[in-house]
Amino acid sequence: METITLTQEKNISTLSKEKASRLYWLGRYTERAYASLHFLRKYHDIMIDGDKNAYILYCSKMGIENKYSSDEDFMKSYLYDSENPDSLSSMLNLANDNAIVLREEITSETLSYIQLSISHLNACAKQNCDMLELQSITDYLLAFWGSIDARIGNASLRCVLKSGKLIEGIDLHIRFDYSFERIFELFVPLHELVSKEKYIFNEEMLKHLHKLMTRSTYQDDKTLESVNGLFYA
Repeated sequence: METITLTQEKNISTLSKEKASRLYWLGRYTERAYASLHFLRKYHDIMIDGDKNAYILYCSKMGIENKYSSDEDFMKSYLYDSENPDSLSSMLNLANDNAIVLREEITSETLSYIQLSISHLNACAKQNCDMLELQSITDYLLAFWGSIDARIGNASLRCVLKSGKLIEGIDLHIRFDYSFERIFELFVPLHELVSKEKYIFNEEMLKHLHKLMTRSTYQDDKTLESVNGLFYA
C-alpha cells in the first residue's frame, strides 16, 4: 500500500511555540544520536576491514564537513569532542539542553536516560572505548522512548516529540540510501501524527509530501526538502 487518506482531524492544544520547538528538537536530537550510532557502526567496520577513508563517505552522507585528518581523528572527534558541533557528544548535549527545560513535561525519569547516555559517553572518552562499549548509549536512548510512552499522558506532547523523531529518521534514512519502502514505513506514522497537530506543522507541505510518497513520484532530494519543511515553530 502506497497511499494514505488525508485526515481532517485537528487537536486543540495549548502548547506554546517555544515548548513545541523544544519538544520537536528533543525528538530530533535523540533520534540523530541513536541513528548516527547505528550508521556509524557499519562505516567503522569498513574502516577496520581496510578502507580507512570510509569515514569520508560517512561525512558526505550525513551532510557534514570532512574536517578530519584521519580515520582515528574522525572517530575520536566525531564521538567525543563536545566542541565539534557534528559530534555525538554535541547531539546528546543538545538533546539534554531541551530535555532539562522540559523536565516537568517529560519527567525526571525520562530525562535521566539522556543524562545516563552523556555520562557513559564521557566515561568512554576517558577510557578510549571501542564501538561495542557504546551499545549502552543505544540502550539508554531506546529506554528514553519507552519512558516517553509510559510517563507522558499528554497526547500533544508525545505527538510533537515523536514527529521530530520520525522526521529525523526519514532525513537520515534518505541520506543513507534506504529504499522507498523503508521511507514509506516511517512516513505512515509521521503523517498520522502531523495531521493531528496542524497548528504546529505546515499543512501545505504535508500535502506536498503526501503526493511524493508513491513509488512513481518519490524522489530523495524533494522528499528530504519537504520533510524538513514540515515544522513551523
